[in-house]
Amino acid sequence: MKKRILIIEDERDLANMIKIYLHKEQYQVEVCDDGNYAISVVENFNPDMILLDLMLPGKDGLEILREIRTKLILPVIIISAKETESDRILGLKLGADDYLTKPFSIKELVVRVATLFRRIDTYQHLKDIQRQFQYDDIFIDFSARLVKKQQAIVSLTAKEFDLLAYLLKHPKQVMSKEQLYDNVWGINKYGDINTVAIHIQKIREKLGKYNNISTVRGVGYRFDGELE
Repeated sequence: MKKRILIIEDERDLANMIKIYLHKEQYQVEVCDDGNYAISVVENFNPDMILLDLMLPGKDGLEILREIRTKLILPVIIISAKETESDRILGLKLGADDYLTKPFSIKELVVRVATLFRRIDTYQHLKDIQRQFQYDDIFIDFSARLVKKQQAIVSLTAKEFDLLAYLLKHPKQVMSKEQLYDNVWGINKYGDINTVAIHIQKIREKLGKYNNISTVRGVGYRFDGELE
């Protein structure tokens, strides 16, 4: 089955060009050019990934991202002319999995889309670790990409889930920021390694006080929980 990608972008020429390239890679693509209709299109199209511009007519991209993250767990790549560090950090904090600044290479965007899908698919087919983990009051189902705390679903972004999964796969081992970035985001000269700390902070906030992710100062992070 073809993976579905929704492009939320009001620059129609850019959106159509991206759509052409993605079609060549056998993705099913839909375009929405108005922020006011974005959520309804998401609900009707049920995408596997969203490419999201920030400056849109109607609702802006950050508002749309906030709303998406209250309802859905799916990868989101921001494509925006906003290029300051604060813009990138805010987008990542709100739940974006990647951030690409305009103007960008559409070929690079297509590679990032494929890489993100591949990493998600990898974790969906993990064969070298259990499908399900339980520690304290937290339950993780790898095949369903589902996290629960006290039976309530925890809404993690795709990258937050992948990062947590990688730490769980290496319990009691100290993982440097560089290791985590390379294995979860992939080696990317355009990336910002500080996104690791941002995502760890969001995971801790969502899982609560007993998240069992320890900071090893000056080195990286370690999962200290006892898996059942």
